[in-house]
Amino acid sequence: MITINYKELYVILSLLILYGCADLNDFSIPKPQSIEPVIEVNTSIESIKKTADQSNDEVYTFSQHDNATIEGYVISSDEANNWYKKLIIQDLPENPTAGVEIWIDQKSYFEKYNLGRKVYLKMAGLSIQNTSGCYKIGMQREGSLSSIPESLLDDFIIRSTISTPIIPKEIKLENFKENHVNTFIHLKNVQFKYDELNKTLAGEPYDSFDAERVLWQCDNQLTTILKTSVYASFKTNLISENSGSIKAILSKDFYGEKFVLVINDPSEIDFTNTERCDPSFLSCEQQSFEGQRILFLEDFESITKTRELEDNGWMNTNINFGNERFSKGTSLGNTLVRISAFNSGENTVQSWLITPLINRGAFKNAYLEFDTKAYYDNGKLLTVWVAEDFKGDIKEANWQQLKAHIPVGPPHSYDSNWESSGKIGLACVGKEFVIGFRYQGGDPQLTTTYEIDNIRILAD
Repeated sequence: MITINYKELYVILSLLILYGCADLNDFSIPKPQSIEPVIEVNTSIESIKKTADQSNDEVYTFSQHDNATIEGYVISSDEANNWYKKLIIQDLPENPTAGVEIWIDQKSYFEKYNLGRKVYLKMAGLSIQNTSGCYKIGMQREGSLSSIPESLLDDFIIRSTISTPIIPKEIKLENFKENHVNTFIHLKNVQFKYDELNKTLAGEPYDSFDAERVLWQCDNQLTTILKTSVYASFKTNLISENSGSIKAILSKDFYGEKFVLVINDPSEIDFTNTERCDPSFLSCEQQSFEGQRILFLEDFESITKTRELEDNGWMNTNINFGNERFSKGTSLGNTLVRISAFNSGENTVQSWLITPLINRGAFKNAYLEFDTKAYYDNGKLLTVWVAEDFKGDIKEANWQQLKAHIPVGPPHSYDSNWESSGKIGLACVGKEFVIGFRYQGGDPQLTTTYEIDNIRILAD
C-alpha cells in the first residue's frame, strides 16, 4: 500500500513550477546600479592655469594637501590611434572657456574615458606645465612632466556617471586664441589646399611621427594645419578634393609655436561639397623669352627709412587701421622689406605694399619676378595681386591674383634661404598696372615673417 505525504508533494510541485519558469540561458552577472560619486568641485580649469602662471615655475606641482578639484568633459579619443596617452578635457560640453591636456600612462583609454564622459580631477600631487599656451597636467619627475601611472589613475581621475554629447564651438581661423587650445571646435567653409590633393593624411614616405596638411579657409584664403599621427588607423586615407566643414581639437605643434587641428577619426571631416574654392589665378599665355629689357626694378638699396617707400611712389598701408605695415629691414648688409604680425597686438592684420604705376609701353611680353624669404612660419599669409584700375583705393580696384611661389619657412627659427617667385607672365595685363603684395595675419595666431627683395618686371 502506497502512502502519499501531501506536504512533501506540495513542496516538490512548487519547486518544479519555479524551475520551469527560469531562463536556463541567463548566466549574466547582475550589474550594480551606477552611483554618482560625491565630489566637491572647488576650482576650474582656467583657475589652475592661472595658478601655474602666477608661480613662475616651469612645472608647477600642487601640494599633497591641496584640495583643489576640477571637472571637465572628455573630448579626445584614442580609438583610432590618433592620440597616444593624452586625454583632453574641456570645462563645458558646449561653449567651453578652457581645456587642458592630461598625460596618462594608459593605452586604449577610450574604453574607460569615452567621448563626452564627465570626469573629476583631484590636483593634489599633480603638476601642470604651460607650453606656449598649451597646458598639460601630469606628474613631476626630476623637474620634468611625465604621465600619471595607470595604477594611480583612479586616485586622481574619477569618472562621473554622466556622459553627454560634445557640441563643438563654431569659429574662424582669424579668431583662434590661446584660450581655445584643447577645446573642440568647428570650422566651416574650408578645404585642403590645392597642392595637398592626391596625398594621404599621413601615409607619405616623408611623413615622420606627425604629418601636417594645409587647410584653406574659403572666404579669405587663410590657412591652418591638420596634424595626423603616422600611427593613426586612417593615415592612408586620401585627402578629400571637396570642401565643407571639420570638427577637431585645437592644439599646438611640437614646438608650441603654431595652432594645429587634431581629429579623433575621419568622421569629423565633412567635406561633401564638390565645389572647391580655389583662387582664380590670372593666367597669361605668352611666348618664352629671356627678358632683356628692365621695365621696373626695386632692390630697396636706396631706402634708408620706411617712410621713403611712399616718397618713391609706393603705397604701404594696413587697411584694418592698425600699425603693422611693411618696413625696411637689413640682413647681412642687404636692404629689403619685411612684414610680420608677431608682437603687433593686432588680431587681424591686412597690410598691402603696392608698387608705383608701371607702364609697359609697347612691350607685349613681360613677366614679374621677385625674391622671398619666410621664417617663424605658422601659415602662408602672403599673396601677390595685379590691378589695372588702381586709383588709390584698395577696395575699389579690381585685383587679380598672381600664381607666385611663396616659400614655406622653418616654424621655429630664422634659418631660411631666399627663393624666387618664378616668372609670372603679364602678357594679358593692360598697358598700365600696379603690383600689390598682401599680408593677412594676426597676433598671436598667424604671424609668419616674410622678407621681400629684388622686385623686377622684365620684357623683350
